[in-house]
Amino acid sequence: MMHSLTDRGGWSAQPQTHEGKMHTIGNEHQVSRIEDLLEDILDEIIELEAYAKEGKRPPLAKGYRFKINDKSFVWEKQYITGREVLVLAGLTPPENYTLRVKLAGHKPQKVELDEKVDLRHPGTEKFRAIRKEQTDGEVQGRRDAPLLDADMAFLEAYGHRFDIVKDGSTWAILHDFPVPSCFDHKSVSLAIRIEQGYPMTPLDMLYIYPKLSRIDGREIPQTQVEQPIDGRIFQRWSRHRSGANLWVPGVDCLETHVFLIEEIFEQEASR
Repeated sequence: MMHSLTDRGGWSAQPQTHEGKMHTIGNEHQVSRIEDLLEDILDEIIELEAYAKEGKRPPLAKGYRFKINDKSFVWEKQYITGREVLVLAGLTPPENYTLRVKLAGHKPQKVELDEKVDLRHPGTEKFRAIRKEQTDGEVQGRRDAPLLDADMAFLEAYGHRFDIVKDGSTWAILHDFPVPSCFDHKSVSLAIRIEQGYPMTPLDMLYIYPKLSRIDGREIPQTQVEQPIDGRIFQRWSRHRSGANLWVPGVDCLETHVFLIEEIFEQEASR
């Protein structure tokens, strides 16, 4: 059976209110369909990311441009299934991947292969796909401390070399982590402190090596503190969850924190 993300309850870092739900039911859905029929179709390609950041619903258009794993693609229909997203990006067979859709201001939501996503839903921004299994023959890095099985599965599927280092605290360090072109390095080593009490205790901040600077010379706020980790000096980015992005035990984990870090870099690039 094919489902639509617009048919399910909404998702955010806080308990969901009726107003925050994504699904449309009853007369509201009928009114939306009538509005669609009356709306003119723009003869152009719509950039979903731009509309998502403004919190606006994209208009009916010739096509919709969005990112899958940071690469841009165009789809000429309002709806797209998880399977179609993966095939569009050349990620086949689709069964080997886990797909999530990102809505501006919210956490990534898993999309099943035959589930439909409404590209005109306000905030629909981009997709992230990761392999479900580790590639055979990869050289395993350091594993100084155990992690939760779900966190190890995510790191193995995420696509970057990583080490688990014990140096006072336990650190997950992802290597060759790409950053936007506004910085003086193309990639960094990203360290995340696994706090005592995690996953009930939230993960917080991020640490990077080598130190990043903006190529336009502008200062990056709250990055002056240095953190020694395993013989190297990392730059601490003091970024904290707030508002709609508060840590929710049982929902948030290392995976959602990494996706938040991706967004932190994008926000700094657009500043």
